[in-house]
Amino acid sequence: MIHIDRTGFEPDIEWINKADSLTLQLINAVDIATRNQIIDDNQAIWGELKDFLLSISNEKCWYSEAKDKYNHLHVDHFRPKKIALGLDKKDKGGYWWLAFTWTNYRVCGGAGNVRKRDKFAVRSNKSNDPNTPIEDELVYFLDPCEEEDVLKITFNPKGEVTPIKTTGWDFERADYTIKSLNLNFKKLKEARQDIWIKVSTIVSETQNLMDLNNTNPSALRRGQIKEKLKQLKDFVQPSAEFSATVKACLVSMGLPWASKIAA
Repeated sequence: MIHIDRTGFEPDIEWINKADSLTLQLINAVDIATRNQIIDDNQAIWGELKDFLLSISNEKCWYSEAKDKYNHLHVDHFRPKKIALGLDKKDKGGYWWLAFTWTNYRVCGGAGNVRKRDKFAVRSNKSNDPNTPIEDELVYFLDPCEEEDVLKITFNPKGEVTPIKTTGWDFERADYTIKSLNLNFKKLKEARQDIWIKVSTIVSETQNLMDLNNTNPSALRRGQIKEKLKQLKDFVQPSAEFSATVKACLVSMGLPWASKIAA
C-alpha cells in the first residue's frame, strides 16, 4: 500500500452533476427501500470512473499495488453503501449518502473486495447520516488516501504484509485491514517474495561492485554500478508494482545507500 494522492484529480463535470442529482434523490427518498432501489438502479455510475481512478494509481490496486496478481480490479466503496458490519459482524448502518461520492471510491483487486464486502468497523463516533461528519470517526480500515495510514504496515522476505506495531491501536488497524482485505492472498505473497529476492540480489551485486571499485577503480565497473542503481530506482517508482515492498527490502539490507534509494 502506498499513499494515493488525489490532489488535482476530479471527474468531469457531467459525471459530478449526475452523481449530485442521484445523491439528492437519496436524501429525499421516503424510505429505506426506495433509497436502496435508487442505489441498485444506478450501480453503473461508479464503474464509469474506473479508468479515471486507475489513472490516479498508475493502473494499480490502491490497497495491494498489484496490477493483475490480485484478480480483476473493482471500484470499491471505502465506506459501504447499505450495510456496515462492525467487529461483532452486526450491521451498524451503511453510508448510503456516499454511494455516488467519488472520494469514497477506491480501486481494489477482486480477491480483496470480495473479502471486504460490507466490513467497516468503527471504534467510535460512527456516522449514520449526512449531517454527522465522517471525519470524526475512528475507523479500523487503513486508508490508502491517508498518508499516515500507509506507514502502519510493512513487508518481509516471505512476501507477507505485516503490521509495523505489535500492540495498540495501530496494530489493531493494520491487522484488521490485512485480514479484511486478504492482503496476504497467495498470489500476492508469491509476487512480493519474487520482487524481494530480485531486489535483494541486485543490492548484493551492487555492494560487491562498490567494494571492488573502492579497492580497484574501473570505469567499466562504475558503469555497471550506475546501471544497477538505475534498476533499483525504477523498482521504487510510484508506477512500479509493489514499490512499498521494494522499499521495505532496501531498508532491510542495512546499507545507507540502499536506504537512500528507498527514501
